Formats: sequence, C-alpha cells, structure tokens
Amino acid sequence: MTTSSRQTTTHDSTPRVTPGGLEERIRGWARPYRAIRPNYSKNLRHGTWYPVIRDDLADRVTIRIGDKRVDVPRRLVEIRTQAPTSFSVVMRVTTASKRPAGPARELGRHYIVCPKCGHRAALMGRPDTKQCPQCGHHGEIAWWES
Repeated sequence: MTTSSRQTTTHDSTPRVTPGGLEERIRGWARPYRAIRPNYSKNLRHGTWYPVIRDDLADRVTIRIGDKRVDVPRRLVEIRTQAPTSFSVVMRVTTASKRPAGPARELGRHYIVCPKCGHRAALMGRPDTKQCPQCGHHGEIAWWES
C-alpha cells in the first residue's frame, strides 16, 4: 500500500494512510445534489463522488477532497454506502456571463464524471457505457439519474 494522498480515495473500506500518517476508513460516498447551486455547494464539483470519512453527526458529514477534510451539511449531499460504479451525467446550465473558462469550456453542456477518479469527459451522443480516459474505469452511464 502506498502512502500517497492520491491513494486515499479508493473504493473499499480498507484503512488508508493519510499524508499526516493517520489511518482513516471510508464510511461511504457523497456527491452534491443536482439541484444545489454551485455557490451553495462548498465548491464541490457536481457529479463527483467524494469519500466520506466521518459520518457520526446528525447535521453534517466529513469528506476527503484531495489532502483536505471538509465538513459538508448533509442537506447538500446524496450519500451512499457502496462505492458508485456508474458515470454521473452533468447537465450544465450556463448563462452568457457565467461560461466556463479553460479546459471546462471544452466539455460542452453535457459531460460525464468518472466514479473512480472524478475525471470529467465530454459526452457525444447517448452511449450506454464509457471508459474513462484518465484511469481506464469502464462502466455504465447513469442516464436514469439525469
């Protein structure tokens, strides 16, 4: 097992070593609800699943984003106990004044997010499955959630 912080978001509940040398167990997975506006979602990326590392408080959960622990109100996130395997579909709502810049602009109005690594990829047509160009994960596209 490596101690790299990038290895802390694997899809099982095996204890992971954090950059500070502490072990933490993944308790579940959380992503922002689709209806939550980005200015309320604590800068969480829509469609991305984050590992839940603390789930013992009634009003919030603690998730891992890279090397950081972030407390998020429960009302903002969907929580699952099992690691997701399907790609999330994100339908971007943009206005002329809020167009994305940089690489995000290339994704278009619809894109998918890999459940394993969080990579965003452009979506052409309506395929049933996809392989992530970043990590190689192959899975269904969760059209039923969109």
